[in-house]
Amino acid sequence: MSSSPADTAVAVVPLKALSRAKGRLAGHLPARDRRELVAWMFARVIAACRGASGVGAVLVVAGDDAAADLARGLAVPVVVERKPGLAAAMAAADDATAAATASLVVAADLPFAGADDLDLVCRAGRRGPCVVVAPTRDGGTAALLRRPAGVIVPAYGPSSATAHLAAAAAAGARGVRLVVPALAFDVDTAEHLRALHPRDLGATWTDGLSAG
Repeated sequence: MSSSPADTAVAVVPLKALSRAKGRLAGHLPARDRRELVAWMFARVIAACRGASGVGAVLVVAGDDAAADLARGLAVPVVVERKPGLAAAMAAADDATAAATASLVVAADLPFAGADDLDLVCRAGRRGPCVVVAPTRDGGTAALLRRPAGVIVPAYGPSSATAHLAAAAAAGARGVRLVVPALAFDVDTAEHLRALHPRDLGATWTDGLSAG
């Protein structure tokens, strides 16, 4: 079932400053490889957003000029927010998408995300006011759909999936927790990276990982 323009969401992809890319992997991968890993995952997420019928537009919030250049290289509109942290990025995104019917925030480090996965989230949030949360394995938020776009203020951090649903309840909006396996897999640690099969990567970032 296709979506009308009024039904579609603006997909927002926050992309941290590349100078701070995947700092938790610093003891396992050199900075250049970390940046390449981030760029590879980011490109896959952007492709998923573009392929989703429930997404009408895509916006990147970049943490520095290098991150912004990645977005521009993929011909994606970009807003640069130099203040660190997701709260600042989300405030900038919400300002830029204030007129949107719905907003779909998608993490930039989801290597298995596909258009069909994002459409599952969009379909779960067709009727508003609502908040749909697709959690990561550790209770974070991989994808967050808000209809209308400003129905809650994003609350990223530990256990953010639960926090977003609590905010939906407080706002009187329908809250939906939707477990999507491909969206639940994010990459933050060496353990996460080892869980990727080399054929998934398109580059051999696992070669330099220590066994510990």
